[in-house]
Amino acid sequence: MCEQAKGDRVWMELDMRSDLKWFAGHFPGRPVLPGVVQIAWGVHYSRKYFGYGPELRAMEQIKFKKPILPGQKLTLALFHQRSDITVDFEYLDMNNSYASGILRFMAHP
Repeated sequence: MCEQAKGDRVWMELDMRSDLKWFAGHFPGRPVLPGVVQIAWGVHYSRKYFGYGPELRAMEQIKFKKPILPGQKLTLALFHQRSDITVDFEYLDMNNSYASGILRFMAHP
């Protein structure tokens, strides 16, 4: 994975290898990356780059637009909006948006 951070923006290049454990059993014969994993990665990297603690207050406008399949190369883009303690996330490639949403965190202590 290649990661870039610039201010309130982070981009990660993701290789959706077919041997990722997240594809196993979801769904047999036609694997897709589960939505819960897509959200979990957004939360994990939001915490890593923007310093949020374990408490997520809300998830808003979550949209799974296209299935993420084994073998795809995607970008996970994060945009931190400090004013309202949110991170917008999006999984995309050069032509398509696959999933997006807003993660609302608790205020920093």
